[in-house]
Amino acid sequence: MKQDIETVLEYLPNGWEEAARSEGALRRGRKIKTAEELLLLILLYVTQAGSYQNASTLMAFATDVQINKEAARKRIRDSWPWLLWMVRELCLAQGYAIKPPAWLGERSVLLVDASDVALRGSEKSDYRLHYAFDLFGFTCDQLELTTIADGGERLGRYALRPGDIVVADRAYGTRKSLEYVREAGAYFVVRLRTNALAFYDETGKRIDLMPRLRALEAWKAASVDCFYKDAKGSLRSVRVVACRKDDSAAEKEAKRRARAAKSKRQPAPSARAQEMAGYIVVATNLPDTAEQILELYRARWQIEQVFLRLKGLFCIGEPPSSNPDSVKAWFYGKLLVAALCEAISRGRTFSPF
Repeated sequence: MKQDIETVLEYLPNGWEEAARSEGALRRGRKIKTAEELLLLILLYVTQAGSYQNASTLMAFATDVQINKEAARKRIRDSWPWLLWMVRELCLAQGYAIKPPAWLGERSVLLVDASDVALRGSEKSDYRLHYAFDLFGFTCDQLELTTIADGGERLGRYALRPGDIVVADRAYGTRKSLEYVREAGAYFVVRLRTNALAFYDETGKRIDLMPRLRALEAWKAASVDCFYKDAKGSLRSVRVVACRKDDSAAEKEAKRRARAAKSKRQPAPSARAQEMAGYIVVATNLPDTAEQILELYRARWQIEQVFLRLKGLFCIGEPPSSNPDSVKAWFYGKLLVAALCEAISRGRTFSPF
């Protein structure tokens, strides 16, 4: 155990011990007196224990620290700002974070998504974790845990500042979500579902996008200035930015959609939906070029890869509670383990024999 924790400490960012106090994780020295002891408790919790009781028990076996379940819970819960600090600094040091393009200026880009989580032993999803990931700050300050029944995906769940750019997938491409972003003085780049929004010209005549999409060359971006109607029926300006996939990529996506519908016992996708699988189509109110907007949308895969790794390799597992701070500590603890494993695997060469 001692050798393992010493290996981990080698890869932590500079100043991690001082940050335990500055970020409020290590406020007093009762029971747990050092940043190293607190980190060990957290790592036991997120990698092996699965519960505060097990974490406290394993802590007693590994060290001389005797701490009860409730004290362990409070210590871990209050450590989430420190865990966030370490994740961010480690990702920046290791080059995981993406540098913002010069054309973006000072605008922040939030990648919004949700991930379904099943309780231990459950055959179905029980919770939905909603999150907004700052693409270039590599932080995830907004997290919300809901039940599946109450977990509709909408942009109204998130606090937005004027100038923020929200990038989201099809589930968020609704009129209500777009209006929420506009009212906040922010921008949206949202993937379009086949029939989620109707588009109009300046006279209020409905536009069929398909003939325009069919005229696109493969992998060439283009945009159409048009309108959608708000809840009162007023026209609201919007840009539809599109890129046509090549035949191979379009066929692959169409097959993926058909398989997904079959596995979920849903009706087969309509002919129009299957045709739409051959395009990347987003709605936006950004003034930037079509190529720049699609570049931002492609960056949404950054958060997809984070969660695929967490769920598949690092067992993101069962959330500890619906308490926001406990969920954040659980999330950032898992993310820290993932980042450390990446850093250690990069920093060491393993013999194949």
